[in-house]
Amino acid sequence: MKAVAIVNPVSGRRQAPRRWPTLLKTAGLNAMGMMTWWTEGSGHAEVLAARARREGFERVIVAGGDGTLLEVLNGLWWEAKGRLPSVGMVSFGIGCDYIRNFDVGYSLTEALVVALGESLIPVDIGMCHLHDMNGRPVQRVFMNVLGLGYDANVVERMLRQRSHVHGRIIYLLSALQELVRLKSHRMKAEVDGDCFQTDTVLFAVGIGCYFGGGMMITPGASPQGGRFQLVWGHHQSRLEVLRLLSKIYAGQHLHHPRVHTRYGRHVKVTAEPQAYVQAEGALIGQTPVEVELYPMKLQFAAAKTKFGPLAWAKNRATVVGTKRGGWS
Repeated sequence: MKAVAIVNPVSGRRQAPRRWPTLLKTAGLNAMGMMTWWTEGSGHAEVLAARARREGFERVIVAGGDGTLLEVLNGLWWEAKGRLPSVGMVSFGIGCDYIRNFDVGYSLTEALVVALGESLIPVDIGMCHLHDMNGRPVQRVFMNVLGLGYDANVVERMLRQRSHVHGRIIYLLSALQELVRLKSHRMKAEVDGDCFQTDTVLFAVGIGCYFGGGMMITPGASPQGGRFQLVWGHHQSRLEVLRLLSKIYAGQHLHHPRVHTRYGRHVKVTAEPQAYVQAEGALIGQTPVEVELYPMKLQFAAAKTKFGPLAWAKNRATVVGTKRGGWS
C-alpha cells in the first residue's frame, strides 16, 4: 500500500519531531515503507493532502490533532484528480476528539499500526456552506462536530490566547472566560424541511460524539449513523451553562429541561446577531450556515467504532424516553 503521513510538528506540545521517528521504529515493518511529510504552518496540511491524492497515495495518515485532520479532509475532498484515499490518524494534538469515536488501541504505537492496517470503516462526512470571517461564501467539509455560538466563541478565545496550557484544561478555562460575556442568539433553523426558532447560546451539529477535549456534546451521534444529531439549549443563563459543563463530559446534559435534541440530514441555521462557526476546534466562518450529510463517503482506518449502530440506537432510545418531543 502506498501511504504517506502528514505530520504537524507543533502538535503534541511540539514533541512530534522527536517522537515520530521513534514511533516509526516501534511500529515495525508496516511503517517502514511510509513517506512522511511535515506541515509548515496553518493550511499547509490541506495543500499536502491534495498533493497526496494527485500522486495516487492509497492511505493518508494524519499525525496531529483535529485541526490537522480537518485540513487533510478538505485537501483530499476538494482535489479533483485521483481517487480519494483512505485516512488513518495518530493523535498528537490537543483535543483529538474524532479518534475517541473509534477503537484504535491505547498507545501511539498501536494507533499507528491500526492507521496502517487493513481494517477500514466507512464514515459520514458533513458538507457546510457558510460565510468566512470576511463575509465571503465558502464551502468546507467536516467529519466530527460543527458548533455555532458559544462553542465557536470559546475556540476563538483559545486561538487568540495561544496558551501553553493544553487539552481539556485550556478549553475549560476559555469556556469559563466566555461565560462573562455570554451572548444568546435568536436562531432560525430548518431541519429536513421542519422549521423552528430558539433563543440559544450554542447549536451543535454532530457526526461524532465529542468536542472540546472529551465533552460528549452529541452522545447519540455516530460516524456511521447516517444523520446528524443536533443539540441546543433554550434560554439558558450563565449559571445553567456552568452547571452543564461537567455533565457534558458524561453526555448527561440531554436530561436538562432546557436542552433539546433531534436528528436530521439537512440543516439550515440563521442567527441574530450573527454567530461564529467552528468545526473540529477550528474557526471556519459565521452564519448563515447550511449543512448536509454525505453518508459513508470516506474510509477511516480503525478496528471498530465505539458508537456503532447498536450503541447509537440505544443512546437515542434513552434520550427519547427522557424528552418530550423534539425528534425528527
